[in-house]
Amino acid sequence: MTSEIRFIADCMLGKLSRWLRICGFDTLYYRQISDLDLLAQAEQENRVILTRDHALLKLSQQRNLKTILIIYDLWEDQLKQVVQELNLKTPSQVLKRCLNCNEPLIKVDKTQIETQVPAYVLDTEREFSLCPRCGKVFWPGTHWVEMRRSLKKLFGEEK
Repeated sequence: MTSEIRFIADCMLGKLSRWLRICGFDTLYYRQISDLDLLAQAEQENRVILTRDHALLKLSQQRNLKTILIIYDLWEDQLKQVVQELNLKTPSQVLKRCLNCNEPLIKVDKTQIETQVPAYVLDTEREFSLCPRCGKVFWPGTHWVEMRRSLKKLFGEEK
């Protein structure tokens, strides 16, 4: 299975949703959505449902929708559970989606975003991405080395 897998997460899985987006997975997350609306969207868009809600799990099973009942509290364990249940590999497309709104990011030249980031970042970074929906700017800062190492560990590819 690859990043073509698309997810929809219930309101209890905000942090997991962000990390799935970091990994490049199309992951919808709403702070408020009814179970019926979530199920309808999952069915219409062929999304795997991620939930901690046993009632939602039961409803999704009645509709034969692919659902993972998340049993862990910490996002790291939650991500590991999803990775293991779907046999996912370490993503090659890290930080290709907006962490806030899930929109695919577009590469931009620094001249296009120079008023939106600190001067230090403009001087030290070469690659920038922009969310065309919400306008947030992203760049692979120094924290990305550690983040990639954490992801490799979670995906079982580094001891």
